[in-house]
Amino acid sequence: MSPLCGFSIFLKNNTTLKPSAKTLKFGLFGLIFLFCANTLLAQDPGSPSKITNQPSTPNPQPTAPLPASAKATDQLPASAKATAGKQDTQKLKIETAAVIEYFLKNGREIQKLSGTVRLRQENTLIYCDTATLDKDFAVLRGKVVIAQGDSVRAFADSAHYDAVTKISDLFGEVVLVNGKQELFTKRLRYDMGNKIATYTTGAVMTNGKSQVTSRRGHYFVEQKEVYLKGDVVVTDPEFTIRTDTMTFNTEAQLVRFVAPTLISQRGSKIYTESGFYDITNDFAVFDQNPQYEKDGQLGRARKMRYEGHIKEYTLEGDAHIEKPAKGEVAEADVIRYNADTEKTILRGNAHFRDSTRDIQGAEIRYDTRNKTYQLTGRGRVSDPPNIIEADSLDFNDVLGNGLALGSVIWQDTASDYTVLSWRMDYNKTSQYLNAFGGFGEKGAGGRPMMKSLIDGDTLFMSSDTLTSFKPDSASDVRELFAHRNVRIFKSDLQAVCDSLTFSSADSIFWFYKIDTLPIIWSDTSQFSGDTIKLLLKNKKLDKLWLLQNSMVVNSEDGILFNQIKGRNSTVFFRDDQAREMLVEGNAQAVYYAVDDKQAYIGLNETECSEMRLFFGDNKVESIKFYQQPSGKFIPMKQAGKDTKKLDGFFWERLRRPRGLGDL
Repeated sequence: MSPLCGFSIFLKNNTTLKPSAKTLKFGLFGLIFLFCANTLLAQDPGSPSKITNQPSTPNPQPTAPLPASAKATDQLPASAKATAGKQDTQKLKIETAAVIEYFLKNGREIQKLSGTVRLRQENTLIYCDTATLDKDFAVLRGKVVIAQGDSVRAFADSAHYDAVTKISDLFGEVVLVNGKQELFTKRLRYDMGNKIATYTTGAVMTNGKSQVTSRRGHYFVEQKEVYLKGDVVVTDPEFTIRTDTMTFNTEAQLVRFVAPTLISQRGSKIYTESGFYDITNDFAVFDQNPQYEKDGQLGRARKMRYEGHIKEYTLEGDAHIEKPAKGEVAEADVIRYNADTEKTILRGNAHFRDSTRDIQGAEIRYDTRNKTYQLTGRGRVSDPPNIIEADSLDFNDVLGNGLALGSVIWQDTASDYTVLSWRMDYNKTSQYLNAFGGFGEKGAGGRPMMKSLIDGDTLFMSSDTLTSFKPDSASDVRELFAHRNVRIFKSDLQAVCDSLTFSSADSIFWFYKIDTLPIIWSDTSQFSGDTIKLLLKNKKLDKLWLLQNSMVVNSEDGILFNQIKGRNSTVFFRDDQAREMLVEGNAQAVYYAVDDKQAYIGLNETECSEMRLFFGDNKVESIKFYQQPSGKFIPMKQAGKDTKKLDGFFWERLRRPRGLGDL
């Protein structure tokens, strides 16, 4: 056998790799060429070819050749044995190379491989023109190809590879191929163990149809998921996406938006801060601050869906569409707009207005092209802050007087309450209204009803007549009068009185006596007095005044009754629970004491000029007595089974409303 220059190992079982036009090609002619090249090298033991494509960082260079006796000029069998022994300790195995040379650098042995180099680590193959190996660290130059498994290929001009960490840094014209997906960049770090590619110098990713560019990114090869950051641009024949941050699943063709994003598509623009876009099916959902613009039309909602195959936009939650040039505005819970047919459907609290009209209903269908409207439900006219709806409406514009008949609904959006009746007379100038008759089937024989949302719960009130007006047209303050047989129902509060007034200026209800005492019920407690004031604060029950002959009665079982009586009483509420009560003038209290098992143990009787009670869980926790209190405790055996009754005691059951049917 002819002596070799260096230590030559001939390629025995080369495989074909054809990832692109730049890929090395092997075959029968390649083997012949390799054989000839090795023969020439054996005849001319010159130095290795100069590396023309350097990585961005300095690479190890041969500094001191081994002694002649250690150089690879020995016979092949002995050298081959030495090489085989060395590869057993290396993680990176040498499979083929035209020439292998050994050098010493700082006391370390360096291997220099040239010509059709192929290295292997587990299921990873590395191809290049030349490689310099320092233990398990390799510097690769010239037509570098790293193949991992059957689908992942990385191409570069040069690279560094650490066989311990399985991390490679690729330089030059870098291409990462994973199936149909290709990533192009100038510098790439690829963690082969975790199959994560990272770039920070900008990259372009393409699948043949769509192209994505960004300044930084992480490509999770196994999941085929890309995290893109910095000046992200997605270009497709059908659309363009611009954002700062997004994720992209290359297999499912699914884009997820996690930052402010602008999507441009054939004359339309969509803005969102969160959502996803299914490129294959041309379907998208935008769920954070979505907005769109198309042909002068603007839209926004809490959530937006786009179905490209039918050119339809769906806006959900506080949906809003407008055409400023035409003065058209559409609002609803859900709005569906079809760009091809120019038809709009509004569902749920639907509201459409243009320069001359204001239409509301359960559902509105609007045909922009033919200028037609379809309103489902009854007619509605809005004149802010008032909205009125009825079976029929008559209005005198000169006098400002109107008459509404048939299931009338009147809303005051400023004061946030609604009146339901059979008939309503109103005046636009003074904001006066007078309602009587019942809503719906009850008609003229029924009673008008007012409802208002208080503390997340609806308060209902009915009377023989309801009257409301604004004392000052320049103010939003509204007065309300309810006359004769007034009844109030709320899930946690009920009341009856002969007449009632309310002013939005101070949010105080006044309950008056004409024939019978006004009464308020809350849970198991009953409050009464000649006149009662009820204060709402932030639409929550805050304070209750019982004026003249005040009495509070409480009973858990309807047999024994706790009673507190005085001239005037003030009850303080917190979180809809009575927390404190001040009784002034001839205060008297009868209270049944219970033990830990809630069994009655005796009766407390107390009298004083003034007392203050503190409550917890609708029970008296403590009492303070002022100015010469007197009292006694009577054991239950002596107190008897019948309740003790103070003068003026009564427990009203029949008048208490139990539901809307009692109003």
